[in-house]
Amino acid sequence: MGIVFGARARWRHLAMIIAGLGCTGSAHAETLTIDALYPARDRDAAQVGSLVVERFGGRDGRELSFALEGALAQVSVYGQSYFKVVAERSSAPADAILSGIANAQVQNQPVEESRKQCVERDGNDKCIREEQVKIRCQRRIVSLNPSLRMARIDDGAIVYQRQITKSDQIVVCPDREASRSVPDTVSMLVEQVADEVRGDIAPVFRSDAIRVLEGRKGLDKDQSNRFRDALKATFRDPGQACSIWQALDTEAPGQSSVVFNLALCAEQRGELDEALTRYSQAQALLPREPAIRAAFDRIAARQAAEADYGAREARLGGTGS
Repeated sequence: MGIVFGARARWRHLAMIIAGLGCTGSAHAETLTIDALYPARDRDAAQVGSLVVERFGGRDGRELSFALEGALAQVSVYGQSYFKVVAERSSAPADAILSGIANAQVQNQPVEESRKQCVERDGNDKCIREEQVKIRCQRRIVSLNPSLRMARIDDGAIVYQRQITKSDQIVVCPDREASRSVPDTVSMLVEQVADEVRGDIAPVFRSDAIRVLEGRKGLDKDQSNRFRDALKATFRDPGQACSIWQALDTEAPGQSSVVFNLALCAEQRGELDEALTRYSQAQALLPREPAIRAAFDRIAARQAAEADYGAREARLGGTGS
């Protein structure tokens, strides 16, 4: 598991993973799909290589511990496990310990719902008049508010600390059973917490369908028709769409939509320096275009993720977890 990828090789590896998962279904006409690694919400915590998930305290702590172990053990980045999850009583070394406490709470509230009820029938017992009536039900609000903390073993420094709030509700009526039980609802909330912690402390691959710009101002009729062909090609053959825009950029330099779309093409290929250059050109032409600001933010996040990953790999000796 000790393969270390360069930035370009990592991008190619990511593209192969996404393609293997069949992610083209998320794309649609007039968009280009950006597949990329984005940083953990807590970038310091994401530097941990191996960790122990202690058995949490509280009534629901044990279930949350097991859910966290499973979620974190399954994290994979560029084809290798991201975390080494060490068993609590194992003698194997670990960088940090994740601990906490979890207790679900159930609050009952009376609630009324409306029903149609027959209030008059004819001689054949057929309903001839209905009225809305109120029936008394019970709303059960189930909440889970675990407190979590991750501390490094070598110096005891706390690298991650958070209290998470998750809740859902169940309505029980005399004429209708609840959609799920309270224990099942607690288990659902436990999984949601585990997913949120995973996003807090580990980077994530994301596939985003980004709309291309469609304005054709400044293009002649033939160029406009080819631009339209490029729009149609974005779904079936993004490379062809980008080639058409590249040709149009030579013929009509400075056309704002072409410049933006070529920036998006470069970003899709993982050529972030070129993408930034072209987005800067597009911003000069379209200073109020929100998609350009979003692109700068997206690329900054991607660069942060790659920097974090590279620093972590260097510290861990290129062994992943």
